[in-house]
Amino acid sequence: MAESPYKFCSNCGGSDLTPQSWREFACAACGYRHFITPIPAACALILDAQDRILIIRRGHQPGLGKLGLPGGVIEPEETGEMGAARETREEVGLDLPASAFTYLSSLNNTYPFQGFPWPTLDLFYVARVPDFSGVKADPAEVMEFMACELDAVDFDDFAFESNAEAIRQLRASISPIHAA
Repeated sequence: MAESPYKFCSNCGGSDLTPQSWREFACAACGYRHFITPIPAACALILDAQDRILIIRRGHQPGLGKLGLPGGVIEPEETGEMGAARETREEVGLDLPASAFTYLSSLNNTYPFQGFPWPTLDLFYVARVPDFSGVKADPAEVMEFMACELDAVDFDDFAFESNAEAIRQLRASISPIHAA
């Protein structure tokens, strides 16, 4: 069984958490049950008028220096579209309304955080812009950005397979030409 990310019971403070399964841990002192559940994340697939996609190079761990898409954890009170819009604004400076994002797909992912491989449920949304002239990458988040032809995306250099798979799905949904 996996090691627990929970060091202490959030109910009584006890330190004896017994694994019940790979995702459930029970406190021996009070019986409180702690679960590992997927964390929802929103990711943006942004296309320009030429159907080029905005790809970023990650500026932090996990995946420092690897390719990715603008995205991150959905905050309380946000919809997936709102999360995609906020993450796009924070990471690459494009101020798009939540209504600009259309759902594409959901994919499972694992995000290493504070020494534990957290499961995430990555929700992918597509938005279109005329061009990428307004992109201003936040250096704390993004090392660089690039506009890539959908057929020229290097899937081997992505930090997360879910991002690469979402681009494959987008490519297939746009045209049979891109499906190959």
